[in-house]
Amino acid sequence: MGKILLVDDEPLQHMLFQDVAEDQGHEFVGVLSLGEGRRIAEKNAFDMVFLDVLLPDGNGIENVQTFKQGPGCPEVVVITSKGDVTGAEKVLKDGGNAYLQKPLSMERIEQSVKEIFQFRQNSHALGETSICCDNILGGPLIDVCKQQAAKAARSNVSVVVYGETGTGKELFARAVHDHSRRAKGPFIALDCASLSPSLVASLLFGHVRGAFTGADRDRQGVVAMANRGTLFLDEIGELPPEQQVSLLRVLETRRFRPVGGQHELESDFRLVAATNRNLEKMVEEGSFRSDLLYRLQGVTINLPPLRDRIDDVALLVEHRLQDFGREAKPFSDECMATLKAYDWPGNVRELVHTVDSALAAAQDSPVVYARHLPVRLRIKATQAHLSGDQARQIDPDSPFFPTLKEYRMQTEGDYVRRLLEHSGNNVKRAADTAGISRGYLYEMMKKFGISR
Repeated sequence: MGKILLVDDEPLQHMLFQDVAEDQGHEFVGVLSLGEGRRIAEKNAFDMVFLDVLLPDGNGIENVQTFKQGPGCPEVVVITSKGDVTGAEKVLKDGGNAYLQKPLSMERIEQSVKEIFQFRQNSHALGETSICCDNILGGPLIDVCKQQAAKAARSNVSVVVYGETGTGKELFARAVHDHSRRAKGPFIALDCASLSPSLVASLLFGHVRGAFTGADRDRQGVVAMANRGTLFLDEIGELPPEQQVSLLRVLETRRFRPVGGQHELESDFRLVAATNRNLEKMVEEGSFRSDLLYRLQGVTINLPPLRDRIDDVALLVEHRLQDFGREAKPFSDECMATLKAYDWPGNVRELVHTVDSALAAAQDSPVVYARHLPVRLRIKATQAHLSGDQARQIDPDSPFFPTLKEYRMQTEGDYVRRLLEHSGNNVKRAADTAGISRGYLYEMMKKFGISR
């Protein structure tokens, strides 16, 4: 028996879904608002969530990821009476299972519920649903990424890992390799951003002696080296157009020709690519081939920036301290609060370097204090702290009297800033204080442009 959650403000929908759930032997829970749905989904493990779009207190499409991060990692189906292509695209990109248009017949609901439960049962039967890697740490957002990595590891399709610099793209690429059937084969990495355009073909496909000036012997390229293993191309968005064509052909045929060579060779490899760029936007701009992108995106893994999972900072700091063993020192509360107030443009890589430098700066001090952190970081954190100043008072004599909507925007934004300040920039603590979910608090922070 499974568990189904319906978030919809139409009572008729609740009757239909409850009948279907009970007929198939599942437990049914129905709520009328987005806020109530989030609160219930945070504390209960559901197998499936049916989510309406236009709800009294928000938009369901904007909350697909929030519900997917619940305890049961449920499948999320969005239902709406006003379907559109853009909405459907966002739902599927955010990990939604389906996008259905009302009115829904009893038969359509029965089919959807049955197929999704079969999918979940088959997925569990295939083995692990999340990779296990000591070097990949984090909360719900990272758990979703690990589940996608596990899905990739069980298949042989190409993978694209999206993420800003320092988010751990190569760690995930290695995890996919290590948990796949190719784990005993080689893992060959190449950074496309550091390549000289004149040498790209040689590094990818190798060359024969005499192919160009300085080619005094035959040399294998990374495609050949990765035979029976995994080829990791970092920053694939930097690959020159002419090499995009060559790579596409290799992915389609698994055959390639070294520079200057007369004969084609074969290589049985699995490609994992990574990028900090928007490849779909690059396709629209004409700088990246659409057919190559389609071939690459067998499975996509979207790594969140550290500023979107600030609660993970303490966990990552503790893990780094464990690497130092006896030499590690505790970080003071003020120091941790400063780390959580920073927005981490360099993500986890920057955090690791910051912990290392703070330990070095502490020298003989038994505790690492905020003053041991880099000055630039402390300045940025202080600026974030001071951004939550008093809400402006309305001047009744002002000719520019705000509308109710404008005033609510201003006061709500100030409330969120003060809430975070009161909670030491701890999002979980702030959400508990305000009586809202962490997902909703993140939405409000994004809405008002508030970074930690």
